Amino acid sequence: MLVMGSDDHQKALAFGREGPLVEDFWDNMRRYGLYALTVSSGVLYAVFQPLYELLKNPISAILVLTIIGGGFYIVSQVVSAMVGITDFSYELNNY
Repeated sequence: MLVMGSDDHQKALAFGREGPLVEDFWDNMRRYGLYALTVSSGVLYAVFQPLYELLKNPISAILVLTIIGGGFYIVSQVVSAMVGITDFSYELNNY
């Protein structure tokens, strides 16, 4: 309480005549959008840079492309079974 002070005129104000301007709000929204774009592009760069290096060697390129293709195939099969596009059903054998 001592650090903040006891002045009543330093309270946070809402939008209005005495509060921050709407332009400040949209400027902050723009900065958050740029931050999200920067972080996501940095993550994509960090993920795809090692894959790019692996694609330079033909043997590792075949392995990487096989893993990526197999991953897409498995995910597509799971999603199509979850959505109901395919007629997948279990057949239980009772012995």
